[in-house]
Amino acid sequence: MTTRTPGLRTLEHSYKKIYPFRLGTTSFIYPDLYSENVRLLGPYLDEIELLFFESRDPGCFPSTYEIDELLRLKDRWDLTYNIHLPTDVDLSSPDPHERETAVSNLEHVIEMTEPLKPVTYTLHIPFDSERPGGETLWRAYASKGIRALLSRGVQSRKISVETLMYPPLLLKPLVDEFDLSMCLDVGHVMLAGGDPLEVFREFRDRISIIHLHGVRNQSDHLSLDHFDAQDFSKIRHMLNDFTETVSIEVFSFKDLELSLSYLREYF
Repeated sequence: MTTRTPGLRTLEHSYKKIYPFRLGTTSFIYPDLYSENVRLLGPYLDEIELLFFESRDPGCFPSTYEIDELLRLKDRWDLTYNIHLPTDVDLSSPDPHERETAVSNLEHVIEMTEPLKPVTYTLHIPFDSERPGGETLWRAYASKGIRALLSRGVQSRKISVETLMYPPLLLKPLVDEFDLSMCLDVGHVMLAGGDPLEVFREFRDRISIIHLHGVRNQSDHLSLDHFDAQDFSKIRHMLNDFTETVSIEVFSFKDLELSLSYLREYF
């Protein structure tokens, strides 16, 4: 039996182990601590995506006590975690100092959360088509950054490179060279004009996590009911035999509740 927190809504139904994949959402559903989000969501979902967007301010990280609490809640609710690595650093920066900062900050988050045994660490590698040197130089710097991170002892397949707002095939040489995993962000692919089903088929053997959120009018991270029927039929086709993590990447209780209802109705 779960206890409802006064003043806060919680989910009405459990979604644990009812799909072929592990179903999760983000740690930003409630405007509160990581552990409070997990305490409120853990009884209903298989996995929580712990979001670490910032890394340059030491005060942005959870305390050792909170990491211990996350571990306790993991055991209590039979949860898994995945970690979204900081997005305020760039492994592909042409500045060697910035790349070293990225490696150090990412390594710190990985080491800090290692006791939680996350299934994957999701990594952004930003790309700017206006950057001097184009794709070739970007890939060379990204290779330097990834190689430096992996030299610190990080397992390559634990890193899932996220599809961002550029063609996912730009990532293929990097994920092949370093034997990385992939995070298929459905919304990013669609906003960039791509077909998520095609990307899924291209990287199927490397995809360890799917970020799922609605898209409409060039906006993403919306509830799933913003999909039209044709787009969602492709997503449903992807998920039919997917057995890894699907994270509903929204940031409010309302969007999560709508998304779970939509998924239950149409999947």
